Amino acid sequence: MKPLLKDPEELPTIENLAKHMGTDGLALYQQLLVMLHKESFKEDWNYYNDGKHWLAKILYKKKNLGWISIWESGVKITVYFGERIWPQLMTNELFQRLEASDVEIHKSGKLTAVLVPVLDETSLQNAVALVEFKKAAK
Repeated sequence: MKPLLKDPEELPTIENLAKHMGTDGLALYQQLLVMLHKESFKEDWNYYNDGKHWLAKILYKKKNLGWISIWESGVKITVYFGERIWPQLMTNELFQRLEASDVEIHKSGKLTAVLVPVLDETSLQNAVALVEFKKAAK
């Protein structure tokens, strides 16, 4: 699968996203935003030259909790965990739910990335729960 939104001039507005995502994907994205905003999270879209596509930081105040990206298959949420917090997630029941779904887990040095494709209501709930877990982790 390839990321979409590769044109630095094409801002990730709802209208532009609708062209790429279709109605179901767009509806899930909009639900995701509603759920994130309800938790006082906000998204900050930027074009990144290293990956040559748009990504949105998921922020709580100034803390980066994760990333939103738009792919051919739909929306993905990526959350990174350091060595100190990763064991807390592995022992949480959320981790079992994530393992039972289509998440990808990649270890890179001291960070572990959890990628959650938002494909339906269940994966949407899991993605938001993962971001909330990162916010609460100490």
